[in-house]
Amino acid sequence: MRSLLGCIVLVTALVSDHVHGQEITNHTIDVEKVAKLVLPNNHDTRVIGGQVTTNWKLGGYLMALVYAGDFVCGGTLIHDLIVLTAAHCFLGRMKVSDWTVVAGISKLDQKGVRRKVKDFILSEKFKEEDMNMDVAVMLLKSSLRVKGIGKLSLCSVNLNPGLELTVSGWGMTVARGSGPQTLLRTVTVPIIHKSNCRAAYQPMAKITDSMICASVLGKKDACTYDSGGPLVYKKQVCGIVSFGIGCASKRYPGVYTDVMYVKPFILKSIKVLLKR
Repeated sequence: MRSLLGCIVLVTALVSDHVHGQEITNHTIDVEKVAKLVLPNNHDTRVIGGQVTTNWKLGGYLMALVYAGDFVCGGTLIHDLIVLTAAHCFLGRMKVSDWTVVAGISKLDQKGVRRKVKDFILSEKFKEEDMNMDVAVMLLKSSLRVKGIGKLSLCSVNLNPGLELTVSGWGMTVARGSGPQTLLRTVTVPIIHKSNCRAAYQPMAKITDSMICASVLGKKDACTYDSGGPLVYKKQVCGIVSFGIGCASKRYPGVYTDVMYVKPFILKSIKVLLKR
C-alpha cells in the first residue's frame, strides 16, 4: 500500500501491478488483462470508499513514517516511545538515521511533531516472497507524550467475519496514481472469512496464519501508501495494512497483518527496544 509495498511478493510472479505499492513484473502474464480484473476505475477514491478526516478525530494515534525526506508508510503509536508498522516498509530502507516519525498531522505537508528513530526490529520470519509476518516495531529517540497525540492498545478481540474495523491513511486516490495524498482519509471495512480470502487469492498468493482480510469488495479498501497503518477496533490496533492485488478489487480483499497473531513478537520487541 505504497510505492512502498515495494514488496508484495505474493504476486511477485504475477503482474506488473500495484500490490499495494510495488510494481511486480512477470512477462508470461497478460498484464493488461490482469489489470482490468484487479484495478478499480480511476474515479474510485482512496482510502477507497472512505472520507476525509483528521488525526485529531481519529484519536491522534496515526503516524506518518518518513525515510530520507519522503513519506513511505503509516504507523501506530502504541507506547510513548514505540511505533508499530509493517516490515515491508523497510525494504531497501534499513538506515536507522534516515527514518523520522511525524505525529499530529492530518495533511502530509504539515510539520507536525517529529521524532528521529533510535532503532527498529523486523520479524525474523518476514519474507518478501510471501509477506508472512509483515510486522515491525520502531523505537523513538524521544517520547511522544504530547498533547493531542494518542496511542492505541494491542488487539484483544477475536476478529470474526463481519466485524467492522476502521483503516486510515494517506493512500492514493486512484489505483494507478503516482504518490500519496495530502489529505488523510478513513474507511470502515468488515472482516472477510479467511477461507474465502484464501480461495480468492489462489494461486496468486498464500494467505498465511499471520494474515487477516478485510474490505467491501469493489467498494471499500486501503491502497498504495496506506501500508503500515492500523486497522482499528475500539481503540485497539488489530491489523497492519500489508498488501493486496489492486485497490477495492471486486475479487481480492485487502490483506492485513493479524496483530493478535503477531502480538508475542510485538511484546518481545518492545521489551528489547526499551532496554536500548
